[in-house]
Amino acid sequence: MDPVKKFAPTRVSAITTAGLALAALLAVPAGTAAAAPARPPGDGLGLPPLSRADRYILAPSDRTVRAAKTHESYAVNSDYVTAASAESETRGHALRAGSSTTAKADGVMTRQTGTDAGAWFGYTMRAAPNREVRLRVEEAGSATARYDVLVNGQVVYRREPDPRQSGVWSGDKAGLVHYDVRVPSRLVGRSGEIEVTFRNADEPGTGARVHAVWTLGESGKPSRAPYGGTVGNPSGAIGKGTTTLRSNEYGRPYVIYDFGQEVGGQIQVTADVREGSPRLGLAFSESPAYLTTASDYSQDPVGLATETHYLETERGRKTMTDPVIRGGFRYLMVFLDGPGEVALSDLRLKFTADPANPDLNGYRGAFLSSDDTLNRLWYAGAYTVQMATIDPTTGRPYPGAEGPVRNDAIVGEGKSIISDGAKRDRMIWGGDNAVADTVSYLSTGLAAPSANAVGFMAKGQAENGQIPGMYLTEKHGYQMNWGEYAAWWLDNYWTHYLYTGDQAFFDKWYGAMKKNVAWLESKADSDGLLDMKGAGGTWGYGNEAKGTYISSLYVRVLGQAAEAVETKGETELAATYRAHAARTAEAINDKLWDEKAGAYKVGPADDRHPQDGNAMAVVAGVATGERAERVLEFFGDDLAGRYGDLTVDEAGGVVPQYISPFVSGQALLAHVDEGDVSGAMSLLRRTWTPMLGKDQPGTLWENVSPVGAPQLGSYTSLSHGWAAAPTSFLTNQVLGVAPTSGGFGTFAVTPHPPKGLKWAQGRVPTPHGDITAAWRQRGRTFTLRVEAPSGTTATAGVPAEGTTEVRVGNTVVWRAGGTARPGVTVKDGRIQLPGLTGTTTVTATRTS
Repeated sequence: MDPVKKFAPTRVSAITTAGLALAALLAVPAGTAAAAPARPPGDGLGLPPLSRADRYILAPSDRTVRAAKTHESYAVNSDYVTAASAESETRGHALRAGSSTTAKADGVMTRQTGTDAGAWFGYTMRAAPNREVRLRVEEAGSATARYDVLVNGQVVYRREPDPRQSGVWSGDKAGLVHYDVRVPSRLVGRSGEIEVTFRNADEPGTGARVHAVWTLGESGKPSRAPYGGTVGNPSGAIGKGTTTLRSNEYGRPYVIYDFGQEVGGQIQVTADVREGSPRLGLAFSESPAYLTTASDYSQDPVGLATETHYLETERGRKTMTDPVIRGGFRYLMVFLDGPGEVALSDLRLKFTADPANPDLNGYRGAFLSSDDTLNRLWYAGAYTVQMATIDPTTGRPYPGAEGPVRNDAIVGEGKSIISDGAKRDRMIWGGDNAVADTVSYLSTGLAAPSANAVGFMAKGQAENGQIPGMYLTEKHGYQMNWGEYAAWWLDNYWTHYLYTGDQAFFDKWYGAMKKNVAWLESKADSDGLLDMKGAGGTWGYGNEAKGTYISSLYVRVLGQAAEAVETKGETELAATYRAHAARTAEAINDKLWDEKAGAYKVGPADDRHPQDGNAMAVVAGVATGERAERVLEFFGDDLAGRYGDLTVDEAGGVVPQYISPFVSGQALLAHVDEGDVSGAMSLLRRTWTPMLGKDQPGTLWENVSPVGAPQLGSYTSLSHGWAAAPTSFLTNQVLGVAPTSGGFGTFAVTPHPPKGLKWAQGRVPTPHGDITAAWRQRGRTFTLRVEAPSGTTATAGVPAEGTTEVRVGNTVVWRAGGTARPGVTVKDGRIQLPGLTGTTTVTATRTS
């Protein structure tokens, strides 16, 4: 096919005469749809009411949020020792140092055995006599450490290497972790003291790197001063009672509260200080794996353990509000840092995410299907983006610094923006917005957070036309290193217009859009591939070479730019954009296709085969026909794993090897574009479903290691907007609703029903009112029902494979091998019916 023709527009931009004829013949008059629908979208299909989807909404009903339960507490904290205090180790606990030393690891002071086999150190610790004891050990996370824990000379625990504890981007900085060890009463004895020893194995890896050790018990007599502490009524503070923490010098009593899901904001609590003036420590984590007194990492650069907040206390009763926002967490550890006694009550959270939204859980959009997991994923993605929607004066300072943490950097303008993640980086990143913005339109229905982010980035446009990829707080300003994100800005700009129809916004940044395109065009070398020297930053690596990914993304956004300028009547410019796209597509196919591998290479200088470049090649139309099919085969044969598809087939090149939900979102589209719905659903379930585990925050992760853990250790954001693709995928592809012109003036409802999914229904917000759609497959029948709001026109499509007859209402409009009503066509594997208004029910009869 002629490359220029290949990249001609395929969207429905106007109602054809034939479509009008079909609409007049079959559709319910538009006036009917203008009134409030009397029936739910699935009416007549035997589906449950769409209101049942409300139970999946994670957003709170108001801005005061309370913990769901007590996750962990012990009545008796018999003892506590920390490597952060020489006095605690020596005078308090008779340190037997062996050959060990102290050094910082994961941002805190640790006692380290080193890497010699058999190296050791130990402490003398208090424990309740003749009772079972729990040791809680906080240590620097390690994928290689192997050592024994001994009590009174007997091994009670073997610490084995854990591949889930790896910090890929920052060496061995996985973050502080913890583990518990059960010590039976027979080993504790009657003396009230135990010898706790850490001893390297023969192949110790990093060896023991211990920050702190507790001895804990469910009951028993508390230790005498200066040791230990107690916890009374741990659930009182989150209910209608009181939780009392009492600590001596060598104690650290704590309670861990579970909010049940990701939340963010400022902790508020009433504290009655009855003795001393201990600091009240508040430690946070999105995951129980990284819940320690140092909290999980949130600072950049990695390695600053400053995320725990401390509230100063004084004698008497006082209600305190943490002055610092913690953007994202599920688990809260409350502990005393110093001797004294404090009674806590009315502990709660002032929820600060999505700050300009007066109705946090009043989603305008909805999705409900016969599959509970898919429903949970849709709402997990929606809430992930909601958590990343922040007040632009509450960003993360960069770089992080030792000392009290802050969340007061300026990262944008307006009342709210969509940032990349709840806990970090809390900044605008153009590529992240390419996923998150659409999710916001489809769920809360709010457009301002996206508009504020897209517009703010456009304000930083350079003289050469490039729009910056991110804004590194008011301290460092706009950053031009991420050329890929200049391309994603075009996608964000056009998507905003499609979903909102905001003509004023479109016009305001129209000139900036064209200048940005011109800058991208200037990066196209004489061979047609993009040379990104000086702007080689991408979503997860730097590559200034002529890569498949950035060149294919360029092809895609040129197509969007062509559609944008056509709305202004600039048809010649649109043709130029498409010609440039065709030239680059041809160059990618000529120079970067690897026939033996059946996939595109990273680039001319890297023969590995990436997920991003291959997925984008399919989505952009660079790969078609047999090549597109072979790309999908490559995904299955060479990248697919238990927890998703790898980012590249071989490690060691420019593309790091792990699992990227951001890139996998593009791969979902590649599968569906080629009619491989089963492949898309496999990828969806493998990549995102494990994130819904019962101890996880219920939101979607920034990235995943090949063994299914957070790829960046505790630094990983477990609530990251670029991972929210399941939400838009389920609405746009599975339910099938997507805009085809500005503000849903025209839209498509072309479902891609997966095998085994019996039905799906949903509601999509538009400037004209809500679109409702539902479909059901039962036996040999596939039925689709669409309600188009007044002022809009739909194109409906049902799967063509195996279909013998299509009816609208009781009227046959298409038969296999026979005639079709005017306007009905078979295209892209769908029997398509354009020009529909009001309420329409389409029924397809299949052979099987």
